[in-house]
Amino acid sequence: MNLGPYICTVLVLSPLAIGGDPRKAQRDYEQGIALEQSGQWQEAYEAFSSSLNAEPTGPAYLHRAKTELALNLPEKAVDDLSEALRIDPKNEEALRWRSETYAKLGRPRGVIADLTALFDLGVETSALHSERGDAHQKLGQYQMAVDDYAKAIRLRLDDPEAWKGRAKAYSSLGNYRDAIDDYTQAARLKPVDAASYLERGFDYGQLGEFPKAVEDFDRVLKLDPKNGRAFTLRGAAYAKLGFYEKSIADFDAAIAINRVDAALYLARSSVYAVTGQHEKALADRIEAVKLRPDSPEALVARGGSYHALGMHDQGLADRTEAIRLNPNMAEAWCARGSAYYLLGKYREAADDLNQALMLRPDYREAKNVLAKAQDEIARLDEEKAAEKDAPAIAQLAAKPVPEAEPLIIDIPKLEAPKIDVSKASEAPKIAVAKAPEKPAPKPAAADSKSSEKTAAQHNQTGRELLNQGKYREAVAELTAALQAKPDFALALNARGFAYYLLRDNAHALADYDEAIRLNPKYLNAYQNRSRARKAAGDAAGSAADEEKVKALKGS
Repeated sequence: MNLGPYICTVLVLSPLAIGGDPRKAQRDYEQGIALEQSGQWQEAYEAFSSSLNAEPTGPAYLHRAKTELALNLPEKAVDDLSEALRIDPKNEEALRWRSETYAKLGRPRGVIADLTALFDLGVETSALHSERGDAHQKLGQYQMAVDDYAKAIRLRLDDPEAWKGRAKAYSSLGNYRDAIDDYTQAARLKPVDAASYLERGFDYGQLGEFPKAVEDFDRVLKLDPKNGRAFTLRGAAYAKLGFYEKSIADFDAAIAINRVDAALYLARSSVYAVTGQHEKALADRIEAVKLRPDSPEALVARGGSYHALGMHDQGLADRTEAIRLNPNMAEAWCARGSAYYLLGKYREAADDLNQALMLRPDYREAKNVLAKAQDEIARLDEEKAAEKDAPAIAQLAAKPVPEAEPLIIDIPKLEAPKIDVSKASEAPKIAVAKAPEKPAPKPAAADSKSSEKTAAQHNQTGRELLNQGKYREAVAELTAALQAKPDFALALNARGFAYYLLRDNAHALADYDEAIRLNPKYLNAYQNRSRARKAAGDAAGSAADEEKVKALKGS
């Protein structure tokens, strides 16, 4: 008997042959629903699994995912919900559950994709737009978050969460005034919600409106007396207002709530430092480093306390360690450079400060300290050169300037901040406070390439010309330097020296006077002015300058 046709019929019709048993699947599915409703999650999971083994269906995947969420198996739940959506891509319930699961797993892109699919299906609520706004915020897409929260607010004006969400997005965009308005509306809708006052107080602080910030933090602490963030932010606001005792008291309270937050100790230490309580500041910073030994910020701060207490080796060690931990931290390089400057190690200071500016070209503090360090380096170099050349200069004062064999004076190269020369094609002008009666020698015409030179380059060229005995050419170059940088004390002193060698004491004295006005501690300028005064017959003025030189050397 030929059984072939019958076998084929059985294979086509039998559920088992195609891997499914609809009746068993339905029975197990209904049992799983009953167990789910009674809260018997493990038993329900097993029933839905049995149903799916009998025949895979979207509802069985959906409900097994629900039991997996109850059993804290979110990854498995995502897999089952994805299977349900593979079977039916328009399953709104599966999209909703999966978006919530993605949110719990910290997958904002998944949340956005599923909620967008729901919106495309025409399912829109205020809560769903708020949830997509939350996901956009987590991705830093703040304007998109604002747009979603705005839709949520239009769908439901009385939802404080939507107002708070948009306020947070506005704050992240730096639109603090709009954020404050939204937090105010959220607070009206839910007056007992401390979060609205807390965040509004923070935004007031960003706008510098610290009294209003304090008022909001007061409200928070009435609603939530153990809110550590409110104590911290109010402490910071009090510090900005100069209420240092209140600030310290708030940081004390914040630390009592959370004793393992290094940032709190650093915050309190900054107030101690401002009020001159350096021992207490150091104690807090030591504690911060104990809590966060890998924090370059804590090490930089502790280094500052060590320096304030005269413990410079420890201070430099801390800042060096901060640099090792984070070589790209401009603040650490600036801090160590500033410490070197205060210790009189100007070249080391300049190296560190230049590194800080490489990392942060707009770092104003580093620029300011670097300029001072460079001035000190130049001053020390000039003093060293002046001491070396003093005998030769004394001889020059007693005889005419040689023409055939000019005196060569070794003056070191100096550098100054680079400034473009905007009018180098014009004849150099003499930058002095008072013009003497005797006409100044006419400077040589500026080189056609002088517009490409900086003040520092003109200064260096002028000094090289001085060294070669070309005094009039030196005057021209140094005048070009002063056109580019009128407050260039080094160039004034050098030009004054050139005039002195040309026997033009009036102009020499005018330049020395201006250099000393710009830098009252300019030792070499006092030395040079003393010689010029003596040559001009002002013995008393010369003696006064010599006394000043002695005083500066002794300081």
